[in-house]
Amino acid sequence: MQIPSELARSLVGHWCHAGEKWLEALPGVIAEAEVRWGISIGVPFEPGGFTSFVAPASTSGGTEVVYKCTVPHEEAADEPAALAAYGSFGAVQLLASEPATFELLVERCTPGMNLWSVRDDAERGAIATDLMRRLWLAGDSSAVGPFEPVMAQWADLTERRLVTSELPWVAGPIERGIDLLRTLPSSATNQVLLHGDFHPGNILAAEREPWLAIDPKPMGGDPAYEPIQLLTQRGGRVVEPPTQATIRRRLDLLGKDLDLDPDRIRQWGLARSAEWSMWSFENGAIVDAAIQYSWARALDRLAPN
Repeated sequence: MQIPSELARSLVGHWCHAGEKWLEALPGVIAEAEVRWGISIGVPFEPGGFTSFVAPASTSGGTEVVYKCTVPHEEAADEPAALAAYGSFGAVQLLASEPATFELLVERCTPGMNLWSVRDDAERGAIATDLMRRLWLAGDSSAVGPFEPVMAQWADLTERRLVTSELPWVAGPIERGIDLLRTLPSSATNQVLLHGDFHPGNILAAEREPWLAIDPKPMGGDPAYEPIQLLTQRGGRVVEPPTQATIRRRLDLLGKDLDLDPDRIRQWGLARSAEWSMWSFENGAIVDAAIQYSWARALDRLAPN
């Protein structure tokens, strides 16, 4: 059985023993899915993702669909609930799920290129923010778990990593990010169904709608949590931050397009960049950790006087 290259790397480098057990069981899980849902599953998409085996499939009637089986973990548990709550409004339609084995069957996006294929920054940003708002309107935040306990857990993990790691950076931005993970949830004035991993790589061109979101890591929480990846990513990766003036301008634009306080987006960006940087540092991705720390530092410096 072919394993996508990105998934193969993560199974060895991140999932370790749990990944080995999951991979050992995967051929049987796939065979059972083909019988259960009356589908034929093809060669997986390359390079694949960090957590899932995702492949094109077809039903006995010839309908093209997508099969997904995810390494069991907490962030993925509510994916079918979120897709069901969206009701195919702005997101791929959920066709079937098997929660015990973290399997999904969803509609196939055709032609399927992701939003990074739109080269113009302004056009890409407008598409993304419009879709983000539509998802917030479509979904019921009570369909999934709240993010307050998740943020508290991330704060504790980030603090532990900070204490136990010998960082080559000043700890201040990380410390302030940890504090924001603990305090921001309680001051939210609105709760929405968050996608949780909203970036152009998870937005695909389709026929039913021009663009559809895939692969949510959903929580119910503060909408200002969501936009930061639109600010920090370029071409599918987190990149070094631009000038302070450019960051401020982009924050203001996000705030305007999403009807959110730009400084609250900044605060969540600092919190999430701090958490990401320490996760990457602990997992040996030092270059990514340094870039994410640069974002934490840049967003920290933009705090109002």
